[in-house]
Amino acid sequence: MGMTDADRATSMLETLLASDGPLSCGITFAHTGRWVQGDRRLVTLEGGRTLLLDHDEREAPVRLNTSDNWDDTLLVSLTDEEETCACAWVRVPDDSLVVGLGIDLASTHDFAGERGARFNRLLFTQREHELVPIISGGNLALGYAYAFAAKEAAFKALAAPLRRWYQTHQEELLFDVRCFELADATHESGTARKGEAQRAMDKLGVASIELGRMTLGNRALTVAVARKA
Repeated sequence: MGMTDADRATSMLETLLASDGPLSCGITFAHTGRWVQGDRRLVTLEGGRTLLLDHDEREAPVRLNTSDNWDDTLLVSLTDEEETCACAWVRVPDDSLVVGLGIDLASTHDFAGERGARFNRLLFTQREHELVPIISGGNLALGYAYAFAAKEAAFKALAAPLRRWYQTHQEELLFDVRCFELADATHESGTARKGEAQRAMDKLGVASIELGRMTLGNRALTVAVARKA
């Protein structure tokens, strides 16, 4: 029997986390439509454990409860595209260098044709325009979808550190997805930051954001792991 999409995605995440020791992680898929503010979603993890997710004030997923009393930190991120919802999760001990997790799905349809060309000119930096042909595998729309998903996943990977920062300091750190730039075509390690995102990462103690990617039909899936120094 061949690997399922969830198996392939989980293997990608495991590879991304290989240097961090044996961490429990996974990526699951559900064909249940978009996940909007106010929704709650039940996600099944390893061993049948369940996780009930809601949105926090920044519209990032936050767990409401689990089916057991895990003492470890559980990082969670969700994305949806074309009626598919993907959930990435990883259990990390308190002393782990991994402090954030992000996942994003992007459709090639949004980056193709005249409409896509206009969108691409507005969203991507010169460096990203240079990298897209390298990572595209001959499909420029897929390359731009990867680059966009990388920005979104990197942005999401800071959700958990931001939540902890706000709870401790009562200070908002404001930036958006355009503050992230795809930095590297081979390993995509140490995603470049610009402006307010870099200042926020410095305050949060996040040293790098590393990315992994794979193709799901006409969609690009990117996962981001944020690490402290």
